Amino acid sequence: MDKFFLIDNHTHGAYGINFNYAQYNDIKYLLSELFKRGIMGICPTLVGEDDEKIYNQLKLFKRIKEEQFNSPQKETFIIGAHLEGSFLSPKRPGIQDVTTFKKPNIENFKNLVKDCAAIVKIVTIAPEEDEGLINYLNSVDIIAQAGHTTGDNIKNCIGTTHHFNTMPSIHHRNSSIALQGLLRDDIYIEVIADLIHLSSDILKLIFKVKPKEKIILISDSLPCAHSNGDIIFCSKKINSLGLDDNNTLAGSNKTLDEICFNLVKNNILTFDEIEQMAFYNVIKYLKLNNDEITRLNYFK
Repeated sequence: MDKFFLIDNHTHGAYGINFNYAQYNDIKYLLSELFKRGIMGICPTLVGEDDEKIYNQLKLFKRIKEEQFNSPQKETFIIGAHLEGSFLSPKRPGIQDVTTFKKPNIENFKNLVKDCAAIVKIVTIAPEEDEGLINYLNSVDIIAQAGHTTGDNIKNCIGTTHHFNTMPSIHHRNSSIALQGLLRDDIYIEVIADLIHLSSDILKLIFKVKPKEKIILISDSLPCAHSNGDIIFCSKKINSLGLDDNNTLAGSNKTLDEICFNLVKNNILTFDEIEQMAFYNVIKYLKLNNDEITRLNYFK
């Protein structure tokens, strides 16, 4: 096999294109390029931003997805949006701007997404900040993922955002979200397996301990993937390695296919394991309907 069929449910962009700011033609170009790499579907991921800007991007994603159901064009399918901003812990912002954060409650969520809730598939939340949003999202079939958190209880989230990153690590005397995500078989975990965000030994531990059907491989790719030079992301200068001036990781400089081929090259995972973790697991996790599954498989 020389090509994967993949779904990336956590990507901020590539080829110089940032989903927070991309216009229609930018997104269409990116979808065409990602398709050539075997990435059949994505959840374009938005970081914290002005509410109106987030809403406008959700409207754009919704428009493109609706067009794709009736289009013969070979391009990556927009499954739905991943909101990685707004409902995070200000103590674990990663690269993001804490001034854009707000409390995770139903009112703030509805004010943010307005009439575009249907395009939202995933929301990253710091569970310790939660004011009822997690249970609400569960009730409307939107995935609540624990991430950018200082908490030690995953609560009712059903997944984690880039496991181990922007959350307390495992300690031999304490519980943690990182530990709960590994031990609980009902929890899915996102894994950035680029060998930078997580070491090869930690990856091997994850793949040994965690049921493979509960692992979601992601890229967390930045606009600098397949782009030359520095970019601006979260109002900070990010170099081609995905680092800001303080060497804080903003995300990955690789697309998901590159990450997956590297895992095979380093004998960490097999082709079949990767296709499970980065395609079939995602279909189940996102609870895709028959029309969405058909569109994903249409050009395989």
